[in-house]
Amino acid sequence: MTFAEEVLLLLLDENTGYFAPVPEWKMSCAFAGGVLMDLALKNRIDSDLETLTVISRQPTGDDILDPVLEEIAQEKKTHNARFWVERIAARAESISDKAFTRLVKMGILDFDSAGFWSLSKKVSRTGRYPLVDGAPGEEIKRRITRILVTDEIPEPRDVAIIGLLNNCDGVRTLLEPEELEGAGQRIELLSGMDLIGRTIGEAVRSSYRPPEALRTGRRKKLPSIGLFDLLRSRPMRQGNLPKFFAEQAKKHGPVFEINAGGRKLVVLASQELNLWTGKKGRLLLRTRDYLEGFQQEWGTARSIASMDGADHFRMRKAMRDGVSRVVVEDRIHDVFALARETFSSWEVDSVIPVEQSCQRLIGAQIAELSLSFVPSHELLDDLLKFEYRALLVHVFGIMPEFTLHTPRMKKYKQSVLDLYAQIHATHTPAQRAGKRRDLADDLLELHQSDPQFLPETDLGFTFIAAIIAGHYTGSAMAFSIYEMLANPELHERIVAEADALFENGEPEAEAMTPEALDVTHRFAMEVLRLHPVINAHRRTAMNSFDIDGMPIPAYSEILIAFTATHFFEKHFKEPDKFDIDRFLPPRNEHHQTGAFVPFGTGTHTCGGRRWTEFQLVLNILLVARYLDMEMVPKNYKLKISPFPKLSPRKNFRIRIKGYRRPLAAAE
Repeated sequence: MTFAEEVLLLLLDENTGYFAPVPEWKMSCAFAGGVLMDLALKNRIDSDLETLTVISRQPTGDDILDPVLEEIAQEKKTHNARFWVERIAARAESISDKAFTRLVKMGILDFDSAGFWSLSKKVSRTGRYPLVDGAPGEEIKRRITRILVTDEIPEPRDVAIIGLLNNCDGVRTLLEPEELEGAGQRIELLSGMDLIGRTIGEAVRSSYRPPEALRTGRRKKLPSIGLFDLLRSRPMRQGNLPKFFAEQAKKHGPVFEINAGGRKLVVLASQELNLWTGKKGRLLLRTRDYLEGFQQEWGTARSIASMDGADHFRMRKAMRDGVSRVVVEDRIHDVFALARETFSSWEVDSVIPVEQSCQRLIGAQIAELSLSFVPSHELLDDLLKFEYRALLVHVFGIMPEFTLHTPRMKKYKQSVLDLYAQIHATHTPAQRAGKRRDLADDLLELHQSDPQFLPETDLGFTFIAAIIAGHYTGSAMAFSIYEMLANPELHERIVAEADALFENGEPEAEAMTPEALDVTHRFAMEVLRLHPVINAHRRTAMNSFDIDGMPIPAYSEILIAFTATHFFEKHFKEPDKFDIDRFLPPRNEHHQTGAFVPFGTGTHTCGGRRWTEFQLVLNILLVARYLDMEMVPKNYKLKISPFPKLSPRKNFRIRIKGYRRPLAAAE
């Protein structure tokens, strides 16, 4: 492995899924110093206290090292190691990205799409790396820690890595304070044993911040838009918030401020800023502020949505199995049965409100799969109404707080408390004996093992969070029905895929191959692109920062408009057009990292995204398989409700003309 890869492994904190808290510039210098050390060990450069010179221009074949070697070789003047550390530090992000990719390919690291990293299960279990250079290696933290606290004689490479780590303040992240104090003299001794390492280490240690040439130049004024701009915007009047954010980003740049009604929001809207959020957001932004009042209405102090850092990472890991696609695959026949049961309540020649009906359809499935019981339609309706009102009051500030305390809202809230009780009642040891483990079982186990981390007061809301999240899938399903009826040729192709899958009876999950779901899956992806139900993240700047040349002070309200990219022509050809072929080669428009992000960006990327996508695909197939329907009126044009999430308005209705297949039993 390169020094850059070893630095990453040494600074990775398994409890938080990210780097230990080392100053960012020092970490960048450590990566730069590591590259120079590798070039020195490969006899490409040499260094003393005054100069760094090239010995050989022959490429190493390493895509991290060779660009740096070429840059040094092309420089006409001779410089010292500190100069090159500072210069190469500007490449730190590219170096770390390549190092991360290698470590994943080698089976050493696992990556969570929310930006969390962890040692692979095999490395954690054995303390050994897979084959590296023909032989398995001992996990580096164990090796370096042992060298620091014992009298073991280190290898020259370990001496170099200790010096590099010490000079970027990384050693303190490996040892407890008592160990660090006892090993202080040995650390300093080892850090000074290698000349190359000492020279580069001095350069790293003396570079407290980026040189002026690498820092932000003249600061720019933050563009601001007001109430008049909001009213003048056609996408805003239509309720299409992602398109509105894209429109404003094209006018003012990717960072701008909305200043309306005495409230200011800093908006971030670009592919680059989506990627920035994933890499820097955990250090600069926090989530809990805007959710505090909302959560208190449910009787909870915090949830996975409001957690940050190590607590959020821990909760994601605890919930990972319970919200995975495998759950839907294992119980695919339950999804089929529940869908048919719901369809049977949509009587022939009846006119049904699509948004409410889809909420019931998806809510019943999620409750059964994650909580092992199906609540009544009335209970699901009450939960949805209370959630919406609480969001409008506490998150969006559109309605006054007293509207949550009307007799009707009190009734809805009591339904929520009844739901908590029902979940507890169905998850006693006797009730769960011999049944497939579900999300509620995982949460109860976490509560019992650590009641301080997940107390009873937070447990009830954590149970129903999956159903609440299902409301967003319900709206995506409602958009899907609209697009099927608005695009009859695609509807026919989805019907054909559904009929082929069900030709010999109910298909097993194994039959749901990419080939069998080709049209339906691309159709679902286009629904998620054109109609992203959750279209932005609210955050608070917990540390001040500069972005795109503009200063953002601490406590600023931030809106990460991550789905604005869905309406950028440079990412998606004719972005207003419903076009499922954009996901086919050679276009593959969804492969642009940070541009197609229907499930969010950063550490709070939806943990159940693969469940959601698969469940959406299944229900699109089931609607196509069983229902003959039409819009009411037939020429209805979609209207969007933007708050508290993007959804079709209540006036979107369909008529059930008939059933294409019997609903009474499994086929």
